[in-house]
Amino acid sequence: MQQLYVVGLEVAPTDVGRLPLAFERLLAHMEQHVSPATSGLSAAALMAGKGEIVVPGYGQGRPEQHVRWLPVTVADNVRALRIEIEQDLPKGGRFLCQLTASEYDGRTGFRVVMGRQNDGLLAPATVEDLRPPRALNAIMRDPELKCTDGRDSITTNVMPVLTAQLPLIRERLCAPERRLPILVVSSVRTMGPPTAFARQAARRLAGLAHVVVISGWLAFDSFNAGLERNLLPRDGARLYWPTTDARSPWWGSADLYGDHDVLLGRLTRLLAPLSVVARGRDRLWDAIRSAETNALLDDLAGTEGEQIARLKEKLEDERDQLVQLLEQNEQLENQVARLGIEVANLTAQLETATLPTVAEPTDVRGQPVANPGDFSSDWDRWTEESDGALIFTPNAKDQWQRCSYPYPERMREALDTLADLAKEWRNRKAAWEPRLSRGSAIGPPWFMHRRMSLYVGRNCMNSSLSARNHGTGSLISSWTITPPRTGLEGSTLPLTAKRIDGLWTMLD
Repeated sequence: MQQLYVVGLEVAPTDVGRLPLAFERLLAHMEQHVSPATSGLSAAALMAGKGEIVVPGYGQGRPEQHVRWLPVTVADNVRALRIEIEQDLPKGGRFLCQLTASEYDGRTGFRVVMGRQNDGLLAPATVEDLRPPRALNAIMRDPELKCTDGRDSITTNVMPVLTAQLPLIRERLCAPERRLPILVVSSVRTMGPPTAFARQAARRLAGLAHVVVISGWLAFDSFNAGLERNLLPRDGARLYWPTTDARSPWWGSADLYGDHDVLLGRLTRLLAPLSVVARGRDRLWDAIRSAETNALLDDLAGTEGEQIARLKEKLEDERDQLVQLLEQNEQLENQVARLGIEVANLTAQLETATLPTVAEPTDVRGQPVANPGDFSSDWDRWTEESDGALIFTPNAKDQWQRCSYPYPERMREALDTLADLAKEWRNRKAAWEPRLSRGSAIGPPWFMHRRMSLYVGRNCMNSSLSARNHGTGSLISSWTITPPRTGLEGSTLPLTAKRIDGLWTMLD
């Protein structure tokens, strides 16, 4: 098999004293690949002896899968199960996926290897189409299991980062023992395509990279302010390697607002070949197979005397030869992987050479925000982003300047959302305005699903902040933000929205 993708995990139970053990949990997740509901196979049946079945394809046009399994049991704490899945590829060739659960001397591991059958063709493989098998995602989501790679904790979750968590992220980026790269995604709004891309990347790149989302303007500016190079683009992404001397590739907002599958395919092609070289051989599986051979020889030792001794000597010679062949095979596979990486790099260089020069995102560096409540540079930006549907009066700006509201970053994010809503208001009002009755609560489903929560201090911005639609030259709609009532000290109530005398007003 030509290996194209390798993920190796050390697995332990979250509660050490709780049963079942980690190995049994791994078997329970692996058995889904033999369709236990239709085949009647269970984890116990898989460990009872080797076998194979044909699993029909799920859905129209899906190829059938040929599944083989091989259990190895030497002792209660020395055992393993390997499942191999083969299926034909739509574009020709044969795809192979190998799942291995191993337990040896108190250590439990799970390993996924994906690749294609060696068919003699000198042609690149479609690494972009590789996706983690179901068992891998299920194991990482299992609350009873803890998956690690060295000191890296491996999950399928995105790590959201606000300003308070930035020191932790900087520490992880500089940690010398880190094994996996970190994909940092910038999302100046709490929701949107960058955040959706981060969630998809966390699942698709599970075991290949960590995924972190820098949320909000203040966190974004503060993150870049602490970097000397390899700045994070606004609403973009950057991959930070474990070694600080390597150049970090980046993708701009156009990529994150575009086709996510295409971008994830590029990331998979970049990381998958490196995983083959970094992981090497499955040492746990080799140790268990060696222990199996030793146990077999020990069983034969007391039966035949000299004949058994000669047989043991011959088997030892053959095992040495097998080890040499395996080492040579590993070297050849690594050489093939390195050549594949070189081909990918040369292809990328050729593509880059034919495109206009793209400069590093140096313009995204922002000075540290000395006063987070200073919106002087944002008023015009919000008006521009709303296509002129959101207008701030001088009185509104003056009231905010004199406001002592303690959470300016929340207000900034809320006004980002309000700019989007004002723009959609102008675009959609003609379709749903006739359906609204005077004095009733807001009814359009799009607005109800995206209702914001603005946290404003009393007497702050009051009724002076309005968003006006000047599409027809007259005041058709307007938002007026008023402060929420304050109950207990430091608590607020969410705002609601009502239509009063032709005005859309955010009321407490």
